[in-house]
Order: sequence, then structure tokens, then C-alpha cells
Amino acid sequence: MKIYEKIKEVMGLIVDKPYLPIGLQEAKGPFLLHISDTPQEIYPYILRLVKTLRPAYIVHTGDMVDDIKLEILPNQIDRYKIALNKFITGLESSTSAMIYYVMGNHDAYEVVKEISIKGIPLTKGHIMIEGIDFYVNHYHIEDSSKKDYYLYGHSFEPKAYKTDEYVGLNGLNVINVLDLTTKVIYALPYPFATNQFRKMKQRRIGL
Repeated sequence: MKIYEKIKEVMGLIVDKPYLPIGLQEAKGPFLLHISDTPQEIYPYILRLVKTLRPAYIVHTGDMVDDIKLEILPNQIDRYKIALNKFITGLESSTSAMIYYVMGNHDAYEVVKEISIKGIPLTKGHIMIEGIDFYVNHYHIEDSSKKDYYLYGHSFEPKAYKTDEYVGLNGLNVINVLDLTTKVIYALPYPFATNQFRKMKQRRIGL
């Protein structure tokens, strides 16, 4: 990345305004946006990114309210519902994209299904998009089934990688944008302090 692009990217993160690299600005798409493990504090940034990028598809690979650890504290379900409703209604009202919600260990399938009007909730599995086979899962688990891309989150490892058979993309480390025509992948940074928001809530509940 050229220095002026890096400066614009950093300034965008400082003022909470998404910056798309020149290559992505000039690309024609259609685009698939892959995100994962999103704390409430970054919802405004994600919504602004969606409006700027205008992806045709969005895949969230789980833990949609990452600062509420529902698996450990199920009594937080009401707080989870309120936060999730804010995120999903905001997302679905800001885009015409096809949206896939993959359940994380801190998500509630029935709640996602109840709130979402046009998204597709699923636990894991294969989805076919523009003739491309995606295997989606919150966790990265060795899977021998044939696919073109493997989208996952939950852990910082493994980072993005490529085998002879498919490409693995981690949506927790970075925001992935895939140009479905050229197959070029753009890795965009999450806002500053995203990991702190995640870790802060984890320490609070003793994880």
C-alpha cells in the first residue's frame, strides 16, 4: 500500500470513517463482505462501511454481539436481543445485499431468526454464491469437503491462507472483501480498539 493510502486509511479509522483502497474503489464487483465477532461499539462503523462499499453479499461468521458472552451468561439474553435487534435492523435497512448469519457460540439461532426479515441464519455449511462454493463456520475446523473458500471467525488463528484446493479467510482478524468477478481479496482493518472491546468484556466475565 502506498504511503498516502495508508495515511488515509489510518485517518479514516481515527475519525471512524471507512476508507476503501484505490484498487477496491476502482473494482466493479460484485463484492462479498465477510465480518465476524463484532462488539456493539463497532456497529456504526460496519454500517457506514456497508453503505460505502455496497456489497451484493454479506457473510457474518458469528458472535454478532461479541461483547455479550451468551454461552457463558445465558441470563444476558434480553441485553443480547436488544443489541442484536439494533445491529440486524440497521444492517438490513441499509443494504439490499443477501445476508447470511452464521451462528457463533455466543449467538441464539431462534433470536436471529425472529429478528431478521431478509437474512438467512444458519449454523454452518455450504452456500453457493455466483457459482462459487463457500463453506462457512464460526470455528475453523478441518473439513475435507470440496469448496472454493472457507470463511470462519472465533479465533485469531489461523490467519488467511491458501491451499491447492481452497482459500481460507478469517473474519475476526480483518474485514474481508472479495471481488467475486476477479477473485481479488481486500483485507480491511477493523476500527481501532475493536480487540480491546472484545477483550474488555471477556475479562469482565472471567474468560
